[in-house]
Amino acid sequence: MSRAHALGVLLIAIFFAAATAILLTVGMALWAPGSGFEAVWHLYPERRPLLMAYRAWLAPGFLLLATAMASASLGCFRRRRWGWWLAVGIFTVNGLGDAAQLLSGHFLEGGIGVTVAATILFYLSLPKVRGIFT
Repeated sequence: MSRAHALGVLLIAIFFAAATAILLTVGMALWAPGSGFEAVWHLYPERRPLLMAYRAWLAPGFLLLATAMASASLGCFRRRRWGWWLAVGIFTVNGLGDAAQLLSGHFLEGGIGVTVAATILFYLSLPKVRGIFT
């Protein structure tokens, strides 16, 4: 195993950990309006009214996604085969979502998203990277 491949897997695990924190914060802000979690809306204030309108099902959805991201992070940190599969699944779904953005006319966001997801999937599919996961 090369150091570069191990570093790449570590960075993916950290990415999933950061995604977990963001999803938990947004999920809790939706679940408990008026709580300290509301600070997250300072990042995107226009999103609060849009998401609050659907908080009854978005809050559990964000928390469920946080669970998936936390699992992927753990699986990548521990270099488990199931972590690899979960990472591949998450980036595949993400890439498909970005492809849908392309179809709806959001070319910049969709194009960047598809490119990033495809690059990460290509990296994860390299035999030396896949071999890191046991």
